[in-house]
Amino acid sequence: MISKAPFIALLSIFFFSCHKPIHTEPFPFFLHEPCMIVNREQNNTIEGTYFRVQNTSTLDSTIIITLPHNFCITQSNCTQWLIGWGTGIPLFDAGVENLREITAIENNTIVLGKALRGSGFPEQNERVVFWNKNPSGYTNHSVLPIITTEIWPEFAGKSIHFSSVTYDSLLQKWVLIANECDTNQVQIYAATSNNLVNWEAANNGNPILQASDFKDIWWAGNDKSNTTKQTPFTTDMIRHGSTWFLFLDGYSEDGKQHIGIATSNNTILGPWKIQKDPIISPGSSGAWNEKGCFYGKVCRSNTEFIMVYDGKNSNLEEQIGIATSHDLRTWKESSHNPITIHTSGWRSSPKTTEPSYIKVSHDTIYMMLAGAKKFKMGPWHHYITQRMYLDKSGNVDDTQLGAFFSTDGGITFTPHANNPIFTNNYGNIFENEHLGANFEYIQTDSIDYIFYQAKTSYSGTHYNCMLRTIKKN
Repeated sequence: MISKAPFIALLSIFFFSCHKPIHTEPFPFFLHEPCMIVNREQNNTIEGTYFRVQNTSTLDSTIIITLPHNFCITQSNCTQWLIGWGTGIPLFDAGVENLREITAIENNTIVLGKALRGSGFPEQNERVVFWNKNPSGYTNHSVLPIITTEIWPEFAGKSIHFSSVTYDSLLQKWVLIANECDTNQVQIYAATSNNLVNWEAANNGNPILQASDFKDIWWAGNDKSNTTKQTPFTTDMIRHGSTWFLFLDGYSEDGKQHIGIATSNNTILGPWKIQKDPIISPGSSGAWNEKGCFYGKVCRSNTEFIMVYDGKNSNLEEQIGIATSHDLRTWKESSHNPITIHTSGWRSSPKTTEPSYIKVSHDTIYMMLAGAKKFKMGPWHHYITQRMYLDKSGNVDDTQLGAFFSTDGGITFTPHANNPIFTNNYGNIFENEHLGANFEYIQTDSIDYIFYQAKTSYSGTHYNCMLRTIKKN
């Protein structure tokens, strides 16, 4: 029978794909392998010493790079990795602009295979980045998106922002909740499936919530500029008793973001009742969340519910907050907000930190956050370097996901040793830009599923809903 398994099932025996830990102690998680390697230290929390090509030969498609003795990529697993390099052109030098397969690796010699993006080979002294196509064994179910927005006739644009994938026992179907993004029109839709792979529009293809439903809701119903009426964005959903709770974040007329809820005592398809007041609102002037609170992710703990959410200050810098509740309607924000999160290396950008996943087991909080490396774009930097980009490899301005855990009630969080532990497959044209923060993990008896949001530059830049799976022994 298909069902969401308890989180305790995640605490299986953990092992590294590397020979020894990179930094900090590992902790059990369903994603654990490195999936981006930018430096010889194999540590993405620092810039470190970048990999550079010592020698190259186009005759036999080989390059020579000085690799560490405990390098995670070996002859046995090299085919699941890609090697990438930039163009040397400002803003296009993050190590993904050119990509090739790896067919063999021995000592410091790497044999390159098919070109998947760009052309040619990396040149001598070129910086290169290694990318894992199948982190922790999860592989793309298909190169295509798992769902097309064309199933909803009124859906605006091509970018899909999904919040959750949940089983509804009354419908006896899996339900995916989504809305438009990167458009002025934003409405909330649903799709259903019997097998998590084949999806069809629910509610006859009509929205389950539309902008007019929020006309009397002061905390939502507007876009940021207060010029267009729209629904808020959905971020999570959970059932408590006989009631479904849908978590949303939207803009009030002053352009600030609030987190609110809608409830349904029937199925996930509604009808929905929107709570007139938000559950989490921005702080006062100068606060860490002065401009908004958004991207709420919710789970049960032993005695209560816990939410992690994003907050934005007046400089548009983002940090994470925590709140707790006994009934999902009223919430108490932690006095320790904003909580301490590692923010260097691959997460050095202060403007990308959205939570994507939260679970609690015993006294440990497990979560996943988005992160990106920041550009250094100031005029002084331009004058000194004569370049419009910071000389960094990896996820420069590209969002990836990392895991963190807390054993002190969410005051501080420790990063996973291999962060980021989930990246998009840059070799797939349907996800060759970066990840969104939307993420859903589902366990079944035979297969585990990861739904995620990834951006593409193919046939117009937009977000797709992608699926990776792993079969159980």
